[in-house]
Amino acid sequence: MKRFFILLTVSAAILYFASCGGQNAPAGQWYGLRDNALLTLTLNTDSTFALESEASSNYSFSGKYAIDESATPVTIDLTECSNGMAGAGLLRLNDDGSMEMNVNFGAPGMVERAKEINPQPTEMTNAYFKLTRNKESLMSQIAPKIEIPAEAKLAFERNQRLGAGINLNAVVDGNLHPGYQRDAPLDDKEIKSIADVGFRSIRLNVCWSKHASGKKPYTIDEAFFKKVDHIVDECLKNDLAVSIDVHYYPYINMAEGVDSLTMEENYERLDYLWQQIAEHYKDYPNDMLYFDLLNEPNMQMGAEKWNEVFAGLIKTVRKTNPERTLIIATPNLGQHWTLNYLKLPANDWNLIVQFHYYLPHLFTHQGLGYAMAEGSTYTEWKGTEQEKSIILKDLDYCQRWSEQHGRPLNMGEYGCMNTADLDSRCRYIGFMREQSEKRGFSSHLWGYREPFMIRDEKTGKWVMPIVEAMKLK
Repeated sequence: MKRFFILLTVSAAILYFASCGGQNAPAGQWYGLRDNALLTLTLNTDSTFALESEASSNYSFSGKYAIDESATPVTIDLTECSNGMAGAGLLRLNDDGSMEMNVNFGAPGMVERAKEINPQPTEMTNAYFKLTRNKESLMSQIAPKIEIPAEAKLAFERNQRLGAGINLNAVVDGNLHPGYQRDAPLDDKEIKSIADVGFRSIRLNVCWSKHASGKKPYTIDEAFFKKVDHIVDECLKNDLAVSIDVHYYPYINMAEGVDSLTMEENYERLDYLWQQIAEHYKDYPNDMLYFDLLNEPNMQMGAEKWNEVFAGLIKTVRKTNPERTLIIATPNLGQHWTLNYLKLPANDWNLIVQFHYYLPHLFTHQGLGYAMAEGSTYTEWKGTEQEKSIILKDLDYCQRWSEQHGRPLNMGEYGCMNTADLDSRCRYIGFMREQSEKRGFSSHLWGYREPFMIRDEKTGKWVMPIVEAMKLK
């Protein structure tokens, strides 16, 4: 749910282009790849620029740039950006005509300049770009030809069974965010209520790592298994399909936490956890129970490692669950624009791909300190054509990816803070739900409990204007 870095990296893209040289920057269009999708930068001779990304509205903005070629290395600054950010970075023009740049992004007047040109930045606020004039050389890398077999149909059917659902958060997820660390009891009648208002499925967010041994074979506590079992059984009793999600796991999908294990040992531990989960639930109905292998794989893991990790997890689960539908998250915190980084197994089509969507960030996360949006309280979403067009562009990209690759999509998280005004929440959530269904995506609203809740825990009543806006029935 941390989306601030999205805006930061967007600004970084601009910086990279500007790096071609302030007043003397090569005019015209430059092309690059961002998250394996086409990025186009137009540099104007009047020191203005325009950036357009095929994959993400975060990389579609404009502004002004200034380059100091007298500095060593050359510096670049981005100002008056249409996304409200500012950037400070370094750039390099290479002998082969390409450009490289690293830029840090943040609030205007508060940005610390990037310290080096590094193709693999380690900070979420830092972005690296390499651009060329040769568009065709890039297009050959991002237009795969995929033969989609008839067996791919099953995963699409299972995805439709998930339909419109909700994340059952703060029940067994071991929330790590300040102020929300709790696993509150859940009454059976609450699960029935979820079904009664029209939701078709539950994404059950589970923090298995807090309830498993830290040494091989990393045994999951039997009492905790029984707690999860009860929730799953109650969901199935109420005709709610369930996606069991490995949620907060320090160092693998969250940057926080202290763990005595190395990264490689954590990957091994995750595999052992799935061995146990898969064995435990192997007899549950395949059309009602799904396995969500890992929530929001973090940036420290990166796309290449995530592809390796989930390939191993698929093999592990298939030993006991050959017909189970598995859900694969996109890398680098589950973003929609990282779809093209996935390398899915060509011999397994019983997979659903999951992305999360929380844009515009300052609206959806308004007032939330850990997401660096504490200053955006009272931000509205009026549902104007301009506001909608940004989201439509992103979802259109996702739909094209799904059709091209023959893989169904689950929008595993979307929603907005309950600090937003009710009318804006209704408009936004209703629009997102409508658009996901229109494109054949399944979806899971975040979330059931605070701070994104749509049900008042104290009164037990649903926020009915939002439920009605979702048109669940």
